[in-house]
Amino acid sequence: MSNNGLFGDIQILPRGLYLQVGFEVKLLDDAVIRSNEPEEVLSYSYEELGDRFIIPWRKFKGKLRRLVMEQQRSFGIANDCSLKDHLCLKCPACLLFGGTGETSAAKVDYNLLSRVLGETLISKDELRDIKSYTANAVDEITLTTGQALMNILTVPAETKFIGIVTLRDPTPELSAILIDNLKRMNRFGASTREWGRCQISIIGYRLSNKEDISVYEIVKNRNLKESFSQKIEELNLPPDIRQCYEKVNKDFNDLLKKERLLK
Repeated sequence: MSNNGLFGDIQILPRGLYLQVGFEVKLLDDAVIRSNEPEEVLSYSYEELGDRFIIPWRKFKGKLRRLVMEQQRSFGIANDCSLKDHLCLKCPACLLFGGTGETSAAKVDYNLLSRVLGETLISKDELRDIKSYTANAVDEITLTTGQALMNILTVPAETKFIGIVTLRDPTPELSAILIDNLKRMNRFGASTREWGRCQISIIGYRLSNKEDISVYEIVKNRNLKESFSQKIEELNLPPDIRQCYEKVNKDFNDLLKKERLLK
């Protein structure tokens, strides 16, 4: 263990330590949050919470993973690693978010379980009016519109969501990478070129031998700051993100060679 209670090294098998980070997402702009249909805005009716906007974890995790991959490429690490069938399974992003060896570009004989765990993000307040916009196609030469009309429904600006991201078997470097990219997320949704500006505020953290708090509990009891009373600054994470990536990349590759998983 390091001085801040995190593990000092990386190992393959889980060791039962969980870093939970509580955060709030505030939309600065209308956002399109959907599954398949272009006009669909995701909401859910809870028995005790009422009707709420939600952000499925798979969508949030996908955005977060892409940010981590984008950042490591800027440092010259795993430039060819990408979602979804071109994973290298030997870089910091793959260590954090996992992957399947058989379907990856690496075609290796091992799989990686995700060390980043999460759950559905839930809006702090019950549903407000959903805004509707009409989009149509414009001919670039004649500047006339055709008959291709589409309704776009958006979650209104200033909607706030509660979220928790959990890092299994955290080290200072893995924690720093995850939290730095959580802070870097400033757009979210299905159409981010013109929608979805957002602001993420990290409330604090919990370190435990289990995941002992959920978004549902926090939204129900309105106790986000009480649940995460320890500030992230108290972890004293390494400030140089590039060095964090380089150390994780080296340590992970050394571990794979030691376990005879990487030739």
